[in-house]
Amino acid sequence: MKGLFVASALLASCVSGHIQMSKPYPIRSPLNPDANDQKDYSYTNPLSSDGHDYPCKGYANDPFKSVADYTPGQTYELELQGSATHGGGSCQIALSYDKGKTFKVIHSMLGGCPLTSKYNFQIPSDAPSGEALLAWSWFNKIGNREMYMNCAMVTIKGGSQTRQHARDLSPAFSRRAGGFDSLPPLFEANINGPGKCKTIEGQEVNFPLPGPSVEGSLSGKGYQCESNAPFLGSESSSNSPKAAASDQAVASTATSSSAQSPSTPSSSHPVVKPSSSHSPATLSSSHSVTTPSARPTRLHAPLRERPMPSQSSSPEFIYSPQSQSQPTPESGGYLPESQSSPEFAYNPAVCIPGRPTVWLPSSVIVSSQPAIRL
Repeated sequence: MKGLFVASALLASCVSGHIQMSKPYPIRSPLNPDANDQKDYSYTNPLSSDGHDYPCKGYANDPFKSVADYTPGQTYELELQGSATHGGGSCQIALSYDKGKTFKVIHSMLGGCPLTSKYNFQIPSDAPSGEALLAWSWFNKIGNREMYMNCAMVTIKGGSQTRQHARDLSPAFSRRAGGFDSLPPLFEANINGPGKCKTIEGQEVNFPLPGPSVEGSLSGKGYQCESNAPFLGSESSSNSPKAAASDQAVASTATSSSAQSPSTPSSSHPVVKPSSSHSPATLSSSHSVTTPSARPTRLHAPLRERPMPSQSSSPEFIYSPQSQSQPTPESGGYLPESQSSPEFAYNPAVCIPGRPTVWLPSSVIVSSQPAIRL
């Protein structure tokens, strides 16, 4: 009887110590009266420092059994239980639709968490329908450098049927792209994960990507990282040696480009001069002729429509943007050297008598293909 009493006391100590999520019930929670599977009576323990049980204490792949139903756009309450708050810290709430491979942060608590036992969060209005994991993570302020994480199996009902993916995975673009997949990834530290991040004793973590729903505010960082990680956002990009080299190269290119005319010819892209029998037509006075530059530039200006010019002012030679194939009557050729930079030239694909002609700025000539006679 005495042994049973001691065991019960130890169990009560494990359950009440530290902090664990009590609503919704996490996977294998000892607090869930309806759980028939194996329960974890050390649920308040942090994740292992080597990260082998990340995410969700290693239970993310358990057979799915939903403990709560959520509707996009609605607000719900998350409850915590325990007494050892370690001076507070910072917490995040996130959703995963792929059994914990990726998490999207839906709410961040900057400082003071979990000094209170209840927190409100909203399911994003564009959250997809389906089975999901709702994760609560915590980085304590005082004590060992640890990461706590509990995950509950939940069902999202009445949401969108498809997930919107941003083509560019950078956080800056994703935030602009909108949609559920634009939400930031979950912050990780003290588990030997991406970035090798460590929280700082006595400081609360100021998440670099807290997401659109945030409570509280902090001035310092509260963490240090050895390398880059997706959850570090722009900080990760700015700290990357490759990113720094790329930025330097872009700056160098921009400087050299600004120092020379955008349309200077280079010997690698000569303007092909046609035979003398193909003399160019005289340009009208309204079409100014500029000196050919050696490096042609790409087209950035929009296409403009102009009426078909008179026979005397229309160029005899035409050009095409197809620089890798032999010119044909359908694709057009290129203007001769003496006429390589008229103010406007026309595209033969739409140059049909009696119809409007699309005119392009002459700066778009970017080919060494020979001209052909119309």
